[in-house]
Amino acid sequence: MTSDLAAFLRARLDEDQKLAFEAGNGGHDHWIFNPELTWNSGNGPRQAVVRFNGSALGYVAAADPVYGKYGEWNAKHIACWDPARVLAEIEAKRRIIDAHPITTSTINPGYGKTGAGFGCEVCHDWDGATEGYGYCQTLRLIALPYAEHPDYRQEWVPEE
Repeated sequence: MTSDLAAFLRARLDEDQKLAFEAGNGGHDHWIFNPELTWNSGNGPRQAVVRFNGSALGYVAAADPVYGKYGEWNAKHIACWDPARVLAEIEAKRRIIDAHPITTSTINPGYGKTGAGFGCEVCHDWDGATEGYGYCQTLRLIALPYAEHPDYRQEWVPEE
């Protein structure tokens, strides 16, 4: 089926959205790292990543001083993947998928050689007709982070 890759991507984005939505209080909280903010876990103060919605709401993670800069880098990385940012990236990916519709109304690519029977209306356009090259590189690249998912197909691997 020609919409398999788009359906696969939408399902993964739905899963990611659910996790980010739940982690970020429906997208209202932001995760921030500020070395001034500390959390005492009983083992001494640690720099913290906090949930923030105008004021600190709770701690997400803390940089353990035992790990020095690595702990701080980990905390910064966690804050970087704030659920609000993840939700924005999901929305952007959905728009990219929508902007690359797949059609079965195609012509054989390259002056007659047999095509895949479907193609991207944007990337495979040739003078107003869609050449049947299959899935475009754009959708294949969006799917690449999900390559370890059991439903990912090898034929979706981006071209080199």
